[in-house]
Amino acid sequence: MNMLDTTTAANDRAKGYVLQEMDMNRTLHDELPILLELARDHSDSGRIKLAQHLADVFFAPESELTAREEELVEQFIRDILNNAGEITRREFVKRFADAAGAPRHVALKVAKAPIEVARPVLIGNEYLTDEDLVAIVEAKDSDYATAIASRQAVNEVVADALVATGDLRVMQIVAENLGAKLSARALEVLVDSARLTSLLQKPILTRPELTPECATRLYWWVAQDLRQETLVRYGFGPGKLEKALDKAVEEILSTVLLQKEDDVSMYQIANWLEERGALNTKILPRLLRMGHYRLFNIALSRLSQLDLSLVDKINSVAGSRMMVVLCRAIDVDKGNFVSIFLMSRGARKDEQIVHPRELSQAIEAFDKLQPDMAKMIIESWRVDPSTLFSRLNEPWAANS
Repeated sequence: MNMLDTTTAANDRAKGYVLQEMDMNRTLHDELPILLELARDHSDSGRIKLAQHLADVFFAPESELTAREEELVEQFIRDILNNAGEITRREFVKRFADAAGAPRHVALKVAKAPIEVARPVLIGNEYLTDEDLVAIVEAKDSDYATAIASRQAVNEVVADALVATGDLRVMQIVAENLGAKLSARALEVLVDSARLTSLLQKPILTRPELTPECATRLYWWVAQDLRQETLVRYGFGPGKLEKALDKAVEEILSTVLLQKEDDVSMYQIANWLEERGALNTKILPRLLRMGHYRLFNIALSRLSQLDLSLVDKINSVAGSRMMVVLCRAIDVDKGNFVSIFLMSRGARKDEQIVHPRELSQAIEAFDKLQPDMAKMIIESWRVDPSTLFSRLNEPWAANS
């Protein structure tokens, strides 16, 4: 649809509103013939005059627009913003920038206009109340919320509404805005969201409202440099970070249960654990307990420095002796070995139950095999994995 068709359609809609809305404000009623005539003029001068008349409608003290009148005026504004030249659009927006210092009744009308016009008012008008701003956040899209989040001062009730949008960009601006006051509720939401997105992490960790408790909850979810800065700021008491890490590990493993068969996701989780020093022998039983068999193999591969395909083969077909060697070589203690030996069978489709005699034999072998000898065996597997693969492909491999 070309500009003429768009303008004609807008005019037709405008005429319809005029006929249906007989009790509209006198000021707008007087302006309508002029607005309709100017809408037909596609020149820059015509657009500028249209902008001036639209501004008069907004700035007139006695002007109170009904919902339909607001819709009609919005159509004229969008026509200018979409179809006028760059200079005209700039002058048009500039004309409404005066509303940044206008009284509340004027500012409120402009604040509901298209965002290009409303933005200066949403950011700078001091007469808009918290109730006005919250209503706009709840009724309009994220562009309006972004502008409100950028205000020099944002009270708690407004910050609560902005954070409740769930829009990460809006939340980031709120977190970065030191003129925003954050309630305990808003801080909780931001900390929870910051665990899963780096956009919020640095802003949140520099907030004056951040409590040591919130900093502890967020600590293990951020990058190493931010952890160091946070440690310098808060110190933390003995054992707090260890407990926080344990909880963070539990949470992140729970969030990826639906992706536990996806190698890309599991490699990312393994990297996350390794970077935080949590990829160790103690986590192996937990992975199996939660059904993270793929992540268990990846972890075992990294801890033993064996190729993942070899670890996969050992866990899928090998008998007790090879698992004993693996666990002994990476210094798994006896209690964790028993848990690993029993639960690792859960990954097998055809053999998930361990016979008591097999468990007894595995424990006996574990007691006899010294860690140094196990490490030597593992090293031979690294040097020449093909020999072990050949053994594992034999029918009797499960008994070896």
